[in-house]
Amino acid sequence: MFKKLFLIFFIVSSLSASSKYILLLHSYNKGLVWSEDISKGIDDSLKVLPDYELSTEYLDNKRNKNKEYHKLIRQAYIEKFKKQKFDIVIAADNAAVQFVLKHKNELFKNTPLVFTGIEEMNPGIDVNEVLKDKISLIMEHKPLKSAIESILQVMPDLKYLYVINDKTYTSEMINKIIKEKLDSFKNRIDYKLYLDGNISQIYKDFKTLPKNSAVWFGNLYLNENENYIPFLKVNKLLNSSPVPVFSMTDYHLGKGVIGGHLLRGYYVGYEAGKRAVEIMQGKKVDYTKPILAHTQYVYDYKVMEKYGLNTNLVPAGSIFINEPETFFEKYKVWIYRIFIISPFILFFLVLALINIYKRDKLSKQLIAENKREQVLLNNVKSAVFWIDINGYIRGHNRSFSKIFYNGKDGIGLYICDVFKPFCTVITKEKTSIDEDIEFVYNDNSFFARSKTYYDENGKNGGTVTIITDITEKKQLEINKQFIIQQSKLTEVGEMLSAIVHQWKVPLIELSVVAHKMQSYYKKDKLSKENMDGFFDTIMKQIIYMGDTIDEFRQFIKPSNKPILFDINKGINEIETILDSSLKYNNIQLEYVNNLDSSYSLFGYPNEFKQVLLNIINNAKDSIILSREFKKSGKIMILLSRNATYINLSVIDDGKGFDADALKHLFEAFYTNKKNGDGFGLYMAKLIIENKMHGTINAFNTENGANIEILLPLNIERD
Repeated sequence: MFKKLFLIFFIVSSLSASSKYILLLHSYNKGLVWSEDISKGIDDSLKVLPDYELSTEYLDNKRNKNKEYHKLIRQAYIEKFKKQKFDIVIAADNAAVQFVLKHKNELFKNTPLVFTGIEEMNPGIDVNEVLKDKISLIMEHKPLKSAIESILQVMPDLKYLYVINDKTYTSEMINKIIKEKLDSFKNRIDYKLYLDGNISQIYKDFKTLPKNSAVWFGNLYLNENENYIPFLKVNKLLNSSPVPVFSMTDYHLGKGVIGGHLLRGYYVGYEAGKRAVEIMQGKKVDYTKPILAHTQYVYDYKVMEKYGLNTNLVPAGSIFINEPETFFEKYKVWIYRIFIISPFILFFLVLALINIYKRDKLSKQLIAENKREQVLLNNVKSAVFWIDINGYIRGHNRSFSKIFYNGKDGIGLYICDVFKPFCTVITKEKTSIDEDIEFVYNDNSFFARSKTYYDENGKNGGTVTIITDITEKKQLEINKQFIIQQSKLTEVGEMLSAIVHQWKVPLIELSVVAHKMQSYYKKDKLSKENMDGFFDTIMKQIIYMGDTIDEFRQFIKPSNKPILFDINKGINEIETILDSSLKYNNIQLEYVNNLDSSYSLFGYPNEFKQVLLNIINNAKDSIILSREFKKSGKIMILLSRNATYINLSVIDDGKGFDADALKHLFEAFYTNKKNGDGFGLYMAKLIIENKMHGTINAFNTENGANIEILLPLNIERD
């Protein structure tokens, strides 16, 4: 009856646990430090899998080892897991591992298994068979030899070592090995290996421990009657030792033992969880060899101080717990409070200082700022002044008084009394406060811009005005235009020569018509039809000659402002003007337009045609100079475009440029012609680069020269 009640209670209590994906089966009971450390290590390693849940079961094998209990456990798990499929099962320590090995086909068939907490030196299972079944194996290694060496390093005068371990299954697997390791240190220390679990006897032995002795603690779960000893009772025993207590594991670390080279339950669990993650993520796993859990040198600083041990003697790389607090750690609460409050204290202190020294500091600051601003303003060549909303001058720089008020101070005076153009020209002509105004004063040209400023309340405080003398700039523009027009006049002779050639054919045609009319009249054959035909011929020739003159007149007329113009049309007009002149000199002009449609450039059409005319005339002269080699010549005009530029190239088969000429080609007054003035290509560069924001370059080709013009494609497409 008791067995049935226990089974029902076990099943009901276990059903409350969440068991979805991963099962962790512990050999021992919940609350045992070793088991809890393994669980924590597994939990931490599984954090990369947020969609998985961990269910934990405990065999409680320290307190219940009989076969009937294990039968009940098996029956309970059959009932509990019959509708539950786990992704992976982790068994911790030998009891759980042997339980799973015995019942795996019944409880966890085809489920990946991970075994952890198996003693490396005496595993208690057939390791090769386990690995052959592709079961991951995490083995624990108690570093017995290095642990003894570390005890001797910390206590170099040690003579006697009292060793405590019990007769639990786990302890019995290594008791013989512990004795073997201790025997290897016989020449240095004596020892006693106590395995009975009789706490009363241990208390008595503690009282008779000789000088320069220490305790080395392993496990103490079962007493002499094989009854379970609670953790707190064991801990109380260890703390009663009059000599330092070292340990093999970290069960009692932080609770009175010094520590040493320890096997740590956390790493036994962490490695198991890490392998479980690899399996569930489908990674390639090596089942041919076990994984060895990490060990550490860990010492309790306070306990070492208690027994007067030198903390500098611990092995390199050791970890300390319970180290003395630093000043910051000890008073961090107060430091945090002061840190939080200090900005407020500092703030009020600064306010107090500002209140005390405000007038003095403000006055000094204002004086310094005023001097600095005055220096800056007086170093500006433009005239700067500002007035209030009533028109009274509140400040100005030296340039203003020098240019407009005979060097006198005008602050506080009415602006119209000091500088009349402000009232008569600037304020009347401007349509907005930011509009640029040009005006003439004392035969000089000026540029003015005004802007409203606001007072500390955000209201209109008045106007700031900057006036710049642009007389020199204007003159430079006039000079540039004069150079361009002067260069254009140089081309007029060429144009007139072309017009002469253009007019020869129509004049001959008109002469022929006149002779025919006279002949028909003398022979009395002049009919109405003849007169109509003669009239049509005469008018066509007159219109042709008139168009030629109009194009010439349009060419010599300067463009006053940039406009949109059709580049193809401009090239065609120059081609028409120069056609007869080029043919007369036996030169072929070929124009290739590779644009996919008509494009309009924004610029100066007549000046552009002037540039093109100058380049073609230079090409014609170059071809004529090379006549000793050939009788005819060719000039090609290529028009194309890319994403950003219109590309115009004028290519000839003349003599090309000298290397020295290419360096100075676009400089003013430079020429290699006998009667040249050096303005032609200099003018071309001014027009293309300054007025049309493009670039012009000259190159030698294999058969002559190439003048390339790039004009930006900021155009409106027709």
